[in-house]
Amino acid sequence: MSFTALDWTIVSAYLAASVAIGLVGKRFVGNVSHYLVAGRELGVYLGIATLAATEIGTITYMYNAELGYRYGFASFAAALISGLVMILVGRTGLVIRRFREMQLMTVPEFFEKKYSLGLRLLTGMLVAVGGILNMGVFLKIEGEFLAIVSGTPMKYLVLVMTIILSLEMLYTVLGGMVSVVITDFLQYVLLSVATILVTLAAVRHAGWGNMLQKVTATMGLAGYSPLANPKFGATFLIWQVLLWLSVHTCWQTTAMRMFSTRSPEISKRVMTITGFIFLGRGMLPMLWGIAALTLFGTGAIEKGIPLPVLNGQSLAPLDAMPAMLASILGPGVKGVVVAGMLAATMSVNSSYLLGWSSIISQDVILPLRRLLRRAPLDARRQILVNRLANLFVSMFLMFWGLYYAPPGAVYLYLNITATIFLAGAFVSVIGGLYWKRASTLGGYLAMLMGATGAIVPYFFLHWNETLAGFGAFGLAALGLVIGSLAGPSKREPGPLGVVASVEAR
Repeated sequence: MSFTALDWTIVSAYLAASVAIGLVGKRFVGNVSHYLVAGRELGVYLGIATLAATEIGTITYMYNAELGYRYGFASFAAALISGLVMILVGRTGLVIRRFREMQLMTVPEFFEKKYSLGLRLLTGMLVAVGGILNMGVFLKIEGEFLAIVSGTPMKYLVLVMTIILSLEMLYTVLGGMVSVVITDFLQYVLLSVATILVTLAAVRHAGWGNMLQKVTATMGLAGYSPLANPKFGATFLIWQVLLWLSVHTCWQTTAMRMFSTRSPEISKRVMTITGFIFLGRGMLPMLWGIAALTLFGTGAIEKGIPLPVLNGQSLAPLDAMPAMLASILGPGVKGVVVAGMLAATMSVNSSYLLGWSSIISQDVILPLRRLLRRAPLDARRQILVNRLANLFVSMFLMFWGLYYAPPGAVYLYLNITATIFLAGAFVSVIGGLYWKRASTLGGYLAMLMGATGAIVPYFFLHWNETLAGFGAFGLAALGLVIGSLAGPSKREPGPLGVVASVEAR
């Protein structure tokens, strides 16, 4: 099960090449636009590679494999919704076309252009909180994958992930989006190779017929139909549609790729083609989870679900897939797969570090300075503020991410933490772009009610994730409508030189 010298050589060579290439990007950072949106020079193919690499990480493979292990083929519904909704957004240009035309650099920036500076500040704070909590579980879960597959003792988990985060932080802090895009291309190639190798190995060792039999014997109809599965149901499917509509339009790391393209039409093409990749992004790892269920189906029982047994020790459902890979992959192949997963880890983490730190710098710190009537920062100081925010996010993740364990399925935890800001943001963006009556008061209520609807039921009342997530979108929509009808916006020239909304009096 342990890594061979060949495996370590492959992984070490990848890490060295990735960091070296990432550091090259620092040469091309001349202003804030270069740092945050790569000078808006992305074409179709590089845009697809960086968007796919940004949203396909080891964490993605882990939580999707866990869904397959826990819920069988019924989990495919989540993958299908994410991909099909992305294709729909790309084809129609819903939100993303208008965002690109406005030449934004962050999603909360829209809230100042449409509503007010105060609402931009509130949105920035909610986006930062939700985004960092969302990313907070990445390091530990990614570290577990690497430790199990490579045979590294768990006692070194903190050290290993600290080194990886430090490498990601090095080129992200210095080179910003330029470095992230350059490294994303290399990382996308590697993770694609790893995905193909793992899929072939998993299905070959488990056997397609055996996988079908195991899901049928373990879960029955609930293993195939999301409507028959008590964890899903119609409410879950509706929530997933709303969630993925908001992710593909208002999720900062995704939106930054749309902001970085040469034109709105290129944004649409990038989103459409990447949607087909998203179908495989979900379903292939789910197949790995089902293969792990088939191979480890004789372990201990937890709530009716067999747990994998490795060296006589039962593992959690989240660990089933990496335990399977440690058992079935041979020397060399294991090194390539781990290098590919490291590529996925670094591409996602570097993009997320940049995304959430840009929110803190551009939508929290700078608006606060303006409200306090401080002098504007020049380009050099703005980049410095972004780099310091990046360091802050990295340090937080270093401690929170390695010690916090999410309750239940990781996919659902990530969904609900994203909903903290996505419910209100998506509703407010749709209202701001497509409804003339949308007002600043409505935007405030949408953001606050959406966040409350996600946080209170899930973290304090311990409701089901589906009910909390679905309810958050409903409350956000209700807040926008009530606030807009009660306090119609008064329009006057805004501080960005466009027509902006101010709070209704």
